Amino acid sequence: MGKIRTGILGGFQGKVGTVIGSTWRGESIMRALPKRAAKAPTESQRIQRLKFKAVSEFLNPLRTTLSTYFGNDTGVKSKYNMATSYHITNAVEITEEGTQILYARVLVAKGTLFGFQNLSLSNAETEITLSWEDNTVFGNAKAEDTVNVVCYCEEFDTFYVFENIATRNGLTASVTLPQNFMGYEVMVYAFLYDSASKTASNSVYLGNVELG
Repeated sequence: MGKIRTGILGGFQGKVGTVIGSTWRGESIMRALPKRAAKAPTESQRIQRLKFKAVSEFLNPLRTTLSTYFGNDTGVKSKYNMATSYHITNAVEITEEGTQILYARVLVAKGTLFGFQNLSLSNAETEITLSWEDNTVFGNAKAEDTVNVVCYCEEFDTFYVFENIATRNGLTASVTLPQNFMGYEVMVYAFLYDSASKTASNSVYLGNVELG
């Protein structure tokens, strides 16, 4: 049953006959009920659905991060939708065992901000330390651009997001993961962000790090 929120001429939510009412980006919209597919999906459609499912499950915990740092809103396509499209095209494959996320191709941020110079990583137990060289004189880089790190542990299927942990001119930053991650590998991604222009750099994949 659909519920009318603002009078008979206003928007509504729910199903009324063959129409569904909802809101999207603050606007009331209506759409027709989807029709049942008369034909079985083709092989390419089946593969696309498998990829979409794998990417959606992988990215969902990062929805807030991607909605902030992945590109710019373009028309009706949100940042999260753009991230989903990118990963379906570039960062997932079908194997004999099923779908596989290609971690080296994952982007947790995407943009035109000038990135890190000679970024390196070291770790001691569960602390991960990043170091880089000063490149504030290049392109649109600013000394006050903030450093952000995302870590993912496949074993626990868990992301940790560390925002604003340093500035570009700090040249080093550290994050600490939980002690129960000791002995496990984590994938590490880092990127810079300019809060004034709301522009991120493309994230950098720093590889798998075994903690301990």
